[in-house]
Amino acid sequence: MNHIDVERMRLKGVLDEWLTALDAGEPRRLRLAPDFRYTEDGQEIAIGTGTWRTFRAREPGGHWFADPEHGAIEFWGVFDEMGHRAMAAIRLRTSGRTILEAETIVTRQGAFFEPDAVLAEAPGFHAVAPSPLSRASLIAAVHLYFDAIERSDGTMVSVRDDCRRLVNGVVDSSDDPSRVERGEEHRALTVSQQITDGHYAYIEALRDRRFPIVDVARGLVVCHLVFDHPGDLPRAGGDLIIRSPGSMIFTEVFKLADGRIDEIWALGSGTLPYGSRGGW
Repeated sequence: MNHIDVERMRLKGVLDEWLTALDAGEPRRLRLAPDFRYTEDGQEIAIGTGTWRTFRAREPGGHWFADPEHGAIEFWGVFDEMGHRAMAAIRLRTSGRTILEAETIVTRQGAFFEPDAVLAEAPGFHAVAPSPLSRASLIAAVHLYFDAIERSDGTMVSVRDDCRRLVNGVVDSSDDPSRVERGEEHRALTVSQQITDGHYAYIEALRDRRFPIVDVARGLVVCHLVFDHPGDLPRAGGDLIIRSPGSMIFTEVFKLADGRIDEIWALGSGTLPYGSRGGW
């Protein structure tokens, strides 16, 4: 086992300790740095509060993404929160077995909510890339995706026509037209066509972009960012689907190959006050 693989297993071990402590509601089990910080949906809170008090059990399954070069790992899973299912992304930054910082982004029941998709196995998504790109190239490709949405110009980004985008577990691109509800026909379009046609024009800005985890070997990029919805911007067709100002914190994972985006997963918080920061 090479150094990178050893580091991946070390990170997985620290993550398992966190999840075990969370299941038990006992953060005192963890090895935390003296200046440890913790946020939930961008708000800094004390460890042991927030979802540490409301998460009752973790469902089997989920996914984890690691950056051995930077001591970071993120877990996506499903939890029982006071009798209701909630999806959560939990990010840790470590030094050895010590946790330096952590953040949680929670997705609760809403219009887009399919927890089983987050639990499903996806071996191809985690497969090692045959021709790995550099860290800088991977990050640049993801920046172009968000820039394209801000400018409603899908030609800016290199993305497969059959790229599947999952938003809170729901297929939101290149879907089977027979499965798409009336008024949501854009979900059957390609990602680039959706962007160019203005189906995401109601998003004013995709800001505070952070890249806490880049798995170069697997072509995976985790980006945390904030979506701004001013409330007065229509999408294609003139629909005002969001009618009041607000922001959302999202974590998105991109699978890339040969400089092209092959698949996108996204988990987002509920609506927060407009202009909310990401917390980091």
